[in-house]
Amino acid sequence: MLVGLLSFPGSLEVRSEKVRGMASVCKVCGKHPSFGMSISHSHRRTKRRWNPNIQRIRVLVDGTPRRIDVCTGCIKAGKVVKASRGRRASA
Repeated sequence: MLVGLLSFPGSLEVRSEKVRGMASVCKVCGKHPSFGMSISHSHRRTKRRWNPNIQRIRVLVDGTPRRIDVCTGCIKAGKVVKASRGRRASA
């Protein structure tokens, strides 16, 4: 089954777009997971992954609100402008 997918390179990308898990890449700065090893007290090594703190937020892109995946570093630095919900505060 995997061999069939590799023979059609476009189908692999389409499939990954349809099944959407939690995003691991920031759309603004491109921050992505880093990989390494966990080392126990007895020095046994197992693979592990450090994920960036990615949040799915509504952002103004060319004047229109869109949902994109952004890391908290970009949110704190002000690299994105959050879109307002349009709700009015009750007086």
